[in-house]
Amino acid sequence: MNAFKENFMQKSSLLCFLTMVLIGLSGCNSDEPTFLSYVVPEPIPIQEVDNRVYPLSLLQLDKGIDVLLVIDNSGSMGPIQENVKKNARLFFEQFAKQAYVNWKIGIISTDQNEPPFLGFEKSFDSSMVDPSDPNSFNRVVEEFQTAVGRLGTSGSASEYTYYNIKRAVDRYNGSLGESFLRANAHFVTIMISDEEEQSDDFSPTQYDPLAFYNTMGQYISSNKILRFYGAIKHKDLPGCTSGGGFSPWIGSSFERIIKVSDGFAISACKDNFGTDLARIGEDIVSLVGLPSLLLRRRPRVETIKVFYEETLLPPGRDEDGGYWFYEEETNTINFYRMDFVQDLENDRFFIEFDIDDGINRDDWPR
Repeated sequence: MNAFKENFMQKSSLLCFLTMVLIGLSGCNSDEPTFLSYVVPEPIPIQEVDNRVYPLSLLQLDKGIDVLLVIDNSGSMGPIQENVKKNARLFFEQFAKQAYVNWKIGIISTDQNEPPFLGFEKSFDSSMVDPSDPNSFNRVVEEFQTAVGRLGTSGSASEYTYYNIKRAVDRYNGSLGESFLRANAHFVTIMISDEEEQSDDFSPTQYDPLAFYNTMGQYISSNKILRFYGAIKHKDLPGCTSGGGFSPWIGSSFERIIKVSDGFAISACKDNFGTDLARIGEDIVSLVGLPSLLLRRRPRVETIKVFYEETLLPPGRDEDGGYWFYEEETNTINFYRMDFVQDLENDRFFIEFDIDDGINRDDWPR
């Protein structure tokens, strides 16, 4: 019996020792209290600060936009053309000063026999705006206004908008020189007229709005956008109470192609024509989305600082003076505008933040 008791005590001591090792108990004798030993861990330090240089060339952009204006040049178009020229600056300010928008513009008339007036024989594009030369923007606006002036109002009384879009694109397709439409660019057409579209005189089937939209969609890459806008004078549009088109806007060929392409029309009769024309410019810019930078690590959002060269750019909404916002889903810094950029090719962003390692330390002992 004594041997059995001694063997039992030895085994109990061994079990107690193993228990101490495994769960940190102290005191195995029945005469001593047993306590749980808890060691407060040291807070895991925040990982190193991510402080990186991002050349502007890393901006994720879908920035190419080819814009074609088709302007009616019949005898009644004088006031509308003057309105276009007068408000050209408002239109261009929406995108021509944005360094990240790679735009190209052409102007043609609705006359079936006239050559283009701008942007085909010689490219009229974003390379003409030099951020270091404020006068370069003025020269772009003036050249555009001059081209509209040359277009004039002595053209045919028949307005062939669709026909001339296709004619110009087919003629300048790259086989005899530079193509007007560029690979990997969105394609936007702005139709400006005070009469109904008449290309169905050539072929009602080919120039049906939906059929024509599908035809022109074949000229661009499948991942690019084809969009039609209009500055139109029809009798049931705002401000067009007297005169203005022989057919109503609703159900017209212009209305149908603009609707199917997700564009919109403005009334060419309104006094605030320039403000509405600027809306088209603003919507064109939206096609390329916001320029963004993909961060290499996940940030603690409240620690993000964004510098353009040596200038700190405040976050927040554009209307409140902010320049950027962070999008968690894509882990990107997204910029509302780029008009502050001097050199898109060579300038740099500096972005710094504390790395988010997934550990919440807010309730940890200090």
